[in-house]
Amino acid sequence: MRRKRIGWLPIIVIVLVGLYLQSFRPALQATPVEINNNTRELVPQHTESRHSDPKHLYLKVVGVHDGDTITGLDEDQKQFKIRLDAIDAPELGMPFGQASRKALSEKVFGKTVVVIIKTKDRYGRTVGHVLLDKRDMNLEMLEEGMAWHYAHYDHNKRLAEAEKDARANRIGLWRDPNPVAPWDWRKHKKNEP
Repeated sequence: MRRKRIGWLPIIVIVLVGLYLQSFRPALQATPVEINNNTRELVPQHTESRHSDPKHLYLKVVGVHDGDTITGLDEDQKQFKIRLDAIDAPELGMPFGQASRKALSEKVFGKTVVVIIKTKDRYGRTVGHVLLDKRDMNLEMLEEGMAWHYAHYDHNKRLAEAEKDARANRIGLWRDPNPVAPWDWRKHKKNEP
């Protein structure tokens, strides 16, 4: 008796169906983040150990460079430079630059934070939301008028509202009648002779 030969088409169909079904797994595996509407906090919902959680960093903050960049050490003493996602704080040489740095430092320096990782930037820094005791530091910096919402790169309505409210109430850097955005300040500095 001769064996019947199976063509490639059924195998290709099975592989494609498997790949299609596999595409739903990342959504199920993604680290869930809950927003507590009463306190407007980001709350990571995870049960994994710190070493097995690739979407979060648990860091002790050992440096605050400015109002949107910190350095932290994980439990293995590995150093990470973190850029707070979706905000842009004044540079240190700008009006409110030192105040912005001080505000962030008073919140996080010497404390253990959770970083919800978004990406890496072109300078190799980890970009993400920094949480301290379930409080979103990125949001708080906007609410206190210590940073701009980086609307060009982020369309989060909650963060946009925080900046809008700080502007309307003339909080922090919004007390200045003509505040200069950090991206404009950097562009101007770059073009200076």
